[in-house]
Parts: sequence; structure tokens; C-alpha cells
Amino acid sequence: MNELSHINNVLIDGLKFCSEVYAIFEKIRQQPAGIERLRKRETNVEKLVLEELLPICRYIQTFYRSGRYISVRWIDGSQPYDAEFYQEGDYIKNGYFPKSGYLEVTSAMHKNEHETWKLDASFAPEGIKRKGKLVTSAPVSFEHQEHVEKFVPIVLNEITKKIAKDYPENTSLIVQCYLNSLYLANEWENLVQGVKNQLPKHSFREILIFDGLTYKTAIL
Repeated sequence: MNELSHINNVLIDGLKFCSEVYAIFEKIRQQPAGIERLRKRETNVEKLVLEELLPICRYIQTFYRSGRYISVRWIDGSQPYDAEFYQEGDYIKNGYFPKSGYLEVTSAMHKNEHETWKLDASFAPEGIKRKGKLVTSAPVSFEHQEHVEKFVPIVLNEITKKIAKDYPENTSLIVQCYLNSLYLANEWENLVQGVKNQLPKHSFREILIFDGLTYKTAIL
């Protein structure tokens, strides 16, 4: 058994699920070298917590409300989605939202982002250089909205890859963005609009994107 076995393939009320995931995160973080363990994704547990479970929590906390009660079953397996969800309440009784559906999670990041996880501190991923096993990070400057313009195709590429796959009906896509800089509110809005303007036709019920650092969130 590992830290995730008690929530794997178990139907849990959404808010309870979030509480369990946050408790797992804190348990890991508070261990000796726990922060480094999370940063480096040293085992599959850290990878799943950061890249699947926390994004699912973001989805739940975006939509869970009075009249819309969401339960979730996260499954650590090879099925064509990451979690099932079930909904109850007046919004569902009156047909505003489906009784059930599926969640698929993905990450949008610069190709060098994973290299920054190996460093104690780093600048933007564009400034990462690798020479053999040595990874270094140098400062990077952007002009005006250049960093936003560079990140729009990164998000679109990740969404497009998911669009090409087959998913069950009522699947929602969650995209966690590892942004290439700290984004002000207007810069995040410009990123979202840039993605919306070029978003290909798709069959997802909805696409939720969020900044993994500040949790700025948008529905496409």
C-alpha cells in the first residue's frame, strides 16, 4: 500500500476528496526532504498528487456548490480517463448538468519545465541550458506580452493532442498550466483569450485551464 491507496477507485464526496488529497500533500511536504521530494517528483506518488489529484481538486472546487454536489472516483489505471464524477442536487434534477461524466487531466508546460524541477531555484524555463548532466538556469527577459504569446501555442498543442484521442461522452478536460513567468491578471486573461481564439473543434464537455501556481482559472 502507498499514500494513495485509500482514495484509489473509491467514490468520495468531492469536498472530502479534496481534504484527503491536501492531507496527503501536507504529509509528504512535512517529511524530511519532503519539499524536494515533491519538487523532483521522486516517485509516482508525488507525480500523481501534483499532476492528477490536485488538478482534480481544482475542478471540484470550481464547480461544487449548493444544488450541485459532486462525488469523484479517481482511478490509478490505464483507462481512457483519470476519474469518474457523479452529481446530485437541483441543478442536476433540472437538467443543467449531467448526472455523471469523466475527468481527464493534462499539463501544459515549456519543454524545459521539467529541468527546472531538478534545481533548487531557477528562472524561466526558456533560460534552461543542459551540458551533459549539468543543468543551469539563466535570467530571461520578455518584451511586452511576449511570454504570453509564446505560451498560447503550448496550451493549444496540449489540448490538440487530447482532442485527437477517444474519450467517453461527458468527458471534461483539465489543463494545468506551468506558466513561463508570473502572470498578472490581464496577462492571464490575454492567454485565455489567445487560446480561445485558436481553439480547435472538440467533443469535450468543457475545458478548464488553470495556473498551477496561483490557481487563476478559466473555462474554455
